[in-house]
Amino acid sequence: MTPVGDATFDVLTDVEGPPATAAETIYGRSLRFPTRPGPHVVANFVSTIDGVVSLGLNDGTDSSTVSGRQPGDRFMLAMLRAAADVVMIGAGTLRASVGHQWTVASVAGSHLDALHEYRAELGRSSDAAPLVVVTGSGQLPSHAALTRPQTEPIVLTTAAGARNVAAAFPKVRTLVVGEARHIRGDDLVAALRRELGAGLVVCEGGPTLMGSLVAAGAADELFLTVAPWIAGRDPSHPRLGLVNDFVASPRALRTTSLTSARRSDSHLFLRYRFAG
Repeated sequence: MTPVGDATFDVLTDVEGPPATAAETIYGRSLRFPTRPGPHVVANFVSTIDGVVSLGLNDGTDSSTVSGRQPGDRFMLAMLRAAADVVMIGAGTLRASVGHQWTVASVAGSHLDALHEYRAELGRSSDAAPLVVVTGSGQLPSHAALTRPQTEPIVLTTAAGARNVAAAFPKVRTLVVGEARHIRGDDLVAALRRELGAGLVVCEGGPTLMGSLVAAGAADELFLTVAPWIAGRDPSHPRLGLVNDFVASPRALRTTSLTSARRSDSHLFLRYRFAG
């Protein structure tokens, strides 16, 4: 395992070709995504060994506590953001991530130039991908990503939710998807393609948004970082897993295939493809 900057990866298995950019050299292989008429939706999560993705912290440290701010995880996050046409989060993730900006620069560290080169190699514009916040109610906190954004914020919501967003954030663009408070995963993905021309959508959570994508069969891949600790649960601390508000029957569990695995320190980095 050869150190490059502050992120190192030991490639355990991968089906990709040789790296073509400095960022991909750090990753250990090329990192490319299919081009097709509809959006390709990639989810990115970090989880403890026992499947906890959120400790319920609302001070902006939730995901970094789960990940341990491990350099490889931050690099992986930055690389996916660099590849994205759209970065998408749910309202709960926005509330829990006080002060965060969903840009490459916020997590790139010393690798920013390499990641800009990677983004250009993929044919993306030099601008950061817009941030899409999904909310049925339109009730959002006064967050820096909306009030002092470092990339364009767009709120995808219902007709009723759009009125709430317009009242609180009149300068923020909204996309209206349906009337119901719950937005179906396939409807929101279709809206991102129709309204934004999105090819690659990177979803950074949370579990409820992920549940809507899985329920609709709208998620194509999952990048999962497994952090080497155990969080536990009890009735006072239910602690969310990867998917919320979706339950598969025992005879119809959703199927994925492992396409790559790598290690950085004691963290595992797994890439899964959802069955068609």
